[in-house]
Amino acid sequence: MATHLWLVLLISAIGLFLLCRNAVLFSTNRKVKNNVSKVFIGYLIALSVIEIFCHIIGFTKPNANIFLSHLYFCFQFTFLSILYYSLITNKFFKKIIVLAAILQTIAISYTYINEPELFWDFNLYEITSSSLLLIIYALFFIFENLDKKHQYFNFSIGLILYLACSLAIFSSGKLELVLYEKPYIDIWVFNSIFYIIFQYFVYREYVYVKKVK
Repeated sequence: MATHLWLVLLISAIGLFLLCRNAVLFSTNRKVKNNVSKVFIGYLIALSVIEIFCHIIGFTKPNANIFLSHLYFCFQFTFLSILYYSLITNKFFKKIIVLAAILQTIAISYTYINEPELFWDFNLYEITSSSLLLIIYALFFIFENLDKKHQYFNFSIGLILYLACSLAIFSSGKLELVLYEKPYIDIWVFNSIFYIIFQYFVYREYVYVKKVK
């Protein structure tokens, strides 16, 4: 295997390790577990399982794991929509979250009915629309609670950074773009680096809850 592919796998594996570690930390520490949403813990566990299978398939059969991206984005959008619905107090915005979830489900279902082959490829609408909606939810939550509480702030900031990166990548359509030759950094390495940054913010959330609560 080429050296740059090992680099891609290594960086991606680091992100997976940090995700799994965060899932274990949040689900096993009694103090933290009792003071965070069960939906949030379920989100971390569900994505850990999906990512483990994604890495196993991707390592044994490169590019054969793309179909798992649909599960990833579906679970992420569902869990985090529920999470932000419970965290946000503005009744009008709560209705927007519910309406968006219904319309998103219908729209994504239509894309697969209309183009079944998308199941084996990246669904750009699914990725960009769900990412954009979650960024909006996270931003609204932060601004709504600037002078109130700061729980889930670290998580929300990390989520915004990571999803903004993913949104930029997929909306550009340049999925094979190589940013630098030496050291080798393509668009997926860049995305994986932002995922590691995201997991760092998730860990900061764990430290915050453990210390404050």
